[in-house]
Amino acid sequence: MKFEIKPYKLINTIQHYDWGTRNDEAFIPQLLGRKVEKDVPYAELWIGAHSKAPSVIDIDGSRIALDLLIKNFPKIILGEKYYLKYDYKLPFLFKVLSAGEALSIQAHPNKKQAELLHKRDPKNYPDDNHKPEIAIALDRLVALIGFRPVIELIESLKRYPELTEFIGQEETEIILNSQKDSDEHFIRSFYTALMNKSLSHEKELEKSLSKLEKRLTLKNDLSPEEKLFLQLRRKYKTDVGLFSLFILNYIELSKGQGIFLSAGVPHAYLKGNIIECMANSDNVIRAGLTPKYKDIRTLTEMLNYKPGKYPVIEPQPEAGAYIYEVPINEFFLQRTALEKREIVEMPDIESIRIILVMNGSIKIRWKSGGKNGLMQGVKGESILIPAALRDCRIEALEKTLSFTVSIGNS
Repeated sequence: MKFEIKPYKLINTIQHYDWGTRNDEAFIPQLLGRKVEKDVPYAELWIGAHSKAPSVIDIDGSRIALDLLIKNFPKIILGEKYYLKYDYKLPFLFKVLSAGEALSIQAHPNKKQAELLHKRDPKNYPDDNHKPEIAIALDRLVALIGFRPVIELIESLKRYPELTEFIGQEETEIILNSQKDSDEHFIRSFYTALMNKSLSHEKELEKSLSKLEKRLTLKNDLSPEEKLFLQLRRKYKTDVGLFSLFILNYIELSKGQGIFLSAGVPHAYLKGNIIECMANSDNVIRAGLTPKYKDIRTLTEMLNYKPGKYPVIEPQPEAGAYIYEVPINEFFLQRTALEKREIVEMPDIESIRIILVMNGSIKIRWKSGGKNGLMQGVKGESILIPAALRDCRIEALEKTLSFTVSIGNS
């Protein structure tokens, strides 16, 4: 197989998870310029080389999966600095995620935990990699992220006595007294008691959730979390994840803002369209708001119980783009907005790049092997730039917005 050093358009997979947007709200098919199928959920667009759904490239009429292509041409595609470090594999997975309703309460393992989980249970933990990730709002993102400050959690126990009722008054008092040890010890004791009891006391859980539902139904001026509780209660019924609405930070991101999720941070995306980039993994430990496999004991053992308001990432301007700084090396993400006829020279970073055009259209010019080349990219298209392509520039044919992901510097 011959691999020419030039840009390539990627053919990507759409995941139709049940929580995806549908019909008029379906964001992904609109981005791709495709017809929306009635009542079909469009949840995620995967762009990358994960074995579950690798992107595909058309080379001389043959479609070849990106993971296989990288295995055959690792130095050319990934870059000389990176192909050995990442074992001939693309270290990141790039996504567009479109949530029409809540995703599960979940967290992701660190590298060591992922290796152990994959060895123990490969069916539910399909790879041995960690999954730190960034989410960037394309319009507005509503999410639950990390544990609330302790003072707010104690206030939740007062405001929602059904929580105390389910855990047990005596047990709750013991947990409250544990705060003198540390805030994290208090939250670990509280959340573990709540989640573990849900495994064996379904009738008591139903009673407490039903009592809270009835009380909130009669209440005026509901908070966003309370409105969401009533909405999700109809679908998830006796699911302990409903209580997490009053335990985790409820946040709203505006367009362009981001959040970074390291290993062990409990979270759930509730609604919105986002760009998501992560280490190349599909490992998820779920514990609520889902019909899928739940692993509550594993989750409570590996969670990060540090409380506090979760920091929002504001992109930083750099060389005509906006950079989303993250504390890992698997990926480096930037957002670029260009005016019509604006030209950007792509710096030689010795790394693979994937460009996703969100709006507008671009023209890519390059030189390789003594030849000049030209390619046009339009809204919804993703383009792979191999690391070995050193001379490349982009021109906006109209006002354009794009995201570019590459491998971060070591």
